[in-house]
Amino acid sequence: MPDESSRTDPVQPASVLPPEHSGEGIPEPSAYERTIGWLASLPWWAIILGVVAVAVLYSMLTSVAYQRVIRFLTDDPQSSTTDLFSVVQIVGEPQSIIGRYVGETEDSVQTVIYNLLDDVIDHHLVTQTGFIESESPAAITVRTLDNQLITIPKDRIETEERTEDRDGVRITLTYIDRVTVTGIMTDRDDDTMTIRTVNEETTTFSTDRILSRESTVIPCDTDANPGCEDREVVTIERQGEIITGTLNTLSQTNMSLALPGGDTREIRQSDVDYFHVPTLTIAINQDRADQAIAPGDEVRIAFVEGTDITAALEELNSLEDIPVPLQYADGEARAALVSYPDIDAALEATGTGEVSGLVYLASDEDRLAVADWMDENPDSGVILPTPPRECQRGCEVTVKLVDETISGAVLEETDDEITVQTVAPEFVVLDRDSILENRRMEPGVCALNNLRGCNAGIFLTLRVTFIAYALALLIGLIIGLMRVQHNPFLYAFSTLYVEVIRGIPLLVILLYAGFVVSPWLRDNTPISLSDEWEAIIGLAFGYGAFIAEIFRAGIQSISRGQMEAARSLGMSYPQAMRYVILPQAVRVVLPPLGNDFIAMLKDSALISVLALPDLLQLGRLYVSRTFRAFEGYNTVAILYLLMTLFLSMLVRIIERRSRLPG
Repeated sequence: MPDESSRTDPVQPASVLPPEHSGEGIPEPSAYERTIGWLASLPWWAIILGVVAVAVLYSMLTSVAYQRVIRFLTDDPQSSTTDLFSVVQIVGEPQSIIGRYVGETEDSVQTVIYNLLDDVIDHHLVTQTGFIESESPAAITVRTLDNQLITIPKDRIETEERTEDRDGVRITLTYIDRVTVTGIMTDRDDDTMTIRTVNEETTTFSTDRILSRESTVIPCDTDANPGCEDREVVTIERQGEIITGTLNTLSQTNMSLALPGGDTREIRQSDVDYFHVPTLTIAINQDRADQAIAPGDEVRIAFVEGTDITAALEELNSLEDIPVPLQYADGEARAALVSYPDIDAALEATGTGEVSGLVYLASDEDRLAVADWMDENPDSGVILPTPPRECQRGCEVTVKLVDETISGAVLEETDDEITVQTVAPEFVVLDRDSILENRRMEPGVCALNNLRGCNAGIFLTLRVTFIAYALALLIGLIIGLMRVQHNPFLYAFSTLYVEVIRGIPLLVILLYAGFVVSPWLRDNTPISLSDEWEAIIGLAFGYGAFIAEIFRAGIQSISRGQMEAARSLGMSYPQAMRYVILPQAVRVVLPPLGNDFIAMLKDSALISVLALPDLLQLGRLYVSRTFRAFEGYNTVAILYLLMTLFLSMLVRIIERRSRLPG
């Protein structure tokens, strides 16, 4: 009979299910468990951040103050524009002179007959008579009858005609003269270029400001311009603009006002007809001017009914030298405020000694009423210990500008407003074949149809970041490859670069690029770096050292067997590095490269030290002009945050797509 201990029981399943689940698999989770699991798998940090970002953006876009700062920081983009480029073109036109050859030079022309070209399009030929003074293979020098020497390079001579004269050789030259055309390019095609040399100036104002108006109709020359219409030119005398705002600064030459909408208005004192600024005037009884106030005395102070006595006393307390008897040093005294119906009654009471002094604060035409009354009553017994004190900052003022007269064409007029074109635009159409030199062509207004003109604020920040990072990647890859070489020279050079650059703050590198490297290149080489390229080079070289170490670490993370296998297949070292090592290393270094990209975007704020109008610099300018630091720096921070979040998501997508399966 077998032993009980050696008896084996039938094999049991790993888990025994209850009878009601016999024959079934693992039970399905309940709806509650599925909901909890789904909620736990959500990226709550991204959801919370997205909700907060949407709420902040909504509040910013619906706020007038934030709308202004956003437009300023985004270079005030327009939906459409005709101002495509700001250009300076050197145009050549055939000109004719007659003169005498007097000398030779290989330099370009230094002096040309004055006023050879009155207008670029409607030019005329200028003729001068003279004799040849000297001639060389490169140029001819002519002396005109008014004893001017003109040297013309021969490569610019179109035609010439010479005749013998008893005084020498008379010569007639037709040559290419140069004229500079500066303006805004509004249109161009294969043959012509349209440039606005004079910008249009318009002014819109309320019809209530019109004091007088005269109209003149300029008839249209239908023969020269068929289909044109007569033009009405008006001469309007208008009342000076009335401006109300908070006084920022006040000086003898100008004043600065903060307007209710957040803008700042600079006004010259010479343009001001009058301004109502709160003015504090202190008048005291002459007999009590030197009497000290003893403890327990009563000081009676007069004020005019209807004036803000609380504001007047606050202004009085802000003075550094309050006159006696309105000020005392020791003990306690009681002040009694006495109201009077007008300024005359208050001043008479002060003169008779009924009150010790008068405090008067006004901002309208009567702000100097006390001083005027004193001039009319010199023996009243009242004195002014200090001149009337005008508010210098932080108070509400009203300014009226002087009346003026404007003339121009009426563009639009309603019952409430009128728009007058004070300066009409002028255009020239250049034949592109006559352009000898494109001296300057810079993008014009930022608009959807002219994105090249968006070169400030957030656009400048993004452009500098992307270009600098691309250059930093190139520098980092080259230096990183040199860091894994066995060549001692390459290894030493790359190590020196990495150690030096990593040990210097990025701000110092940017200042070095802007104020050391760039001036040296400008003075010693033909290379002239713009402010933007100074920032790009500084950022690229600063980050190139860190990216080089990232590439070095990525290359060295690939096992040596990969290189040996590639070389055993007959690949050269560059081929093995290009086709085998680097593709694997890129997957390894992609996350730190993405982090460096985001870090460079934030560090691009440092380029403001080079006076570049990047996002931070425009934010600082906006705050300095409007004194709205909260809205200005809030918007700068939010825009930087949105850009970094977008780049973070972009890096995550690239990482997922480049990840190896499994």
